[in-house]
Amino acid sequence: MDVFSAMKDRRSVRAYLDKPVSRAEIEEIFHYAGMAPSAINLQPWEYIIVYGTEKNRLVRRLKRVHAERKISCGPGTASPLPEIFRNRSRRASRAMQPKVSEIGLEFNQFIEEGSCSFYGAPVAIIVTIDRLFPKLRYLDVGLSVSYLLLAAQAKGLATCPIGLISSYGDEITEVLDISEDKEIVLGIALGYADPKSPVNNFKTDRVSPDEIRFWYE
Repeated sequence: MDVFSAMKDRRSVRAYLDKPVSRAEIEEIFHYAGMAPSAINLQPWEYIIVYGTEKNRLVRRLKRVHAERKISCGPGTASPLPEIFRNRSRRASRAMQPKVSEIGLEFNQFIEEGSCSFYGAPVAIIVTIDRLFPKLRYLDVGLSVSYLLLAAQAKGLATCPIGLISSYGDEITEVLDISEDKEIVLGIALGYADPKSPVNNFKTDRVSPDEIRFWYE
């Protein structure tokens, strides 16, 4: 698969087959994730791969904590979103809600509880960065994550980045015995997509390039 096809075809998958992903496949994906550019070659990203009994233990803990805290998904902004961004979010919700209803769940319940369970994917990936780095270095991590997502797509694997995971950083750190010097930035579900699940049979739209590019000549 060429890179343009991977970009065009990739989507966030929220239902996975009960099919293991081999360690060799995972290692190959991370080989490409490590090729991403970074400022002065710092390569500040670190990944923790969790599967099998450890993944199940982590998911149980996250579900329990979510039931107690009931943290909801949101943009994390201090002020209300401008209408242009709210409209983009609404369109995505409208596309997804009918598919979630087909499997008999409430939309918010599916998104929030699914995030904590990594949507049943066989592999959970925790993305971290050393706390000593400024927020600007999140850009480098984002570049590496993009490489990872496209590499997985090229290998026939599905992914879903999960930002809500960062709200449970303390619990993840404790369960996986991660150093307190590391900050939990993102979670990623990885596995083989279930082609029969309604929640995988849609794709959110993207705005016209005219809305996001500005020319100076």
